Amino acid sequence: MFLEENGLTLLIRSHEVCKKGYAVEHDGMVITVFSAPNYCGQVGNSGAVVRLESDMIPKFLTFEASKTQGKKKFGSPGLQKLMGYFQ
Repeated sequence: MFLEENGLTLLIRSHEVCKKGYAVEHDGMVITVFSAPNYCGQVGNSGAVVRLESDMIPKFLTFEASKTQGKKKFGSPGLQKLMGYFQ
């Protein structure tokens, strides 16, 4: 297993849309965090940040997009079609 082979107990990754802003998987050993709420103004996801203190227990802060965000469409028609997949 990757974590064991590299002497790790936790992997935190980013840059993947998560509906609630973060996802905890693989028995808590892999965390995905995504800090862009309502991605591209269309997805409707929450954003999140993760904080690790000395106890190394992840603590999450989630947030929503501002009310002024998402009033216009972003990107090409192809990107807009892809974003429709997440809705």
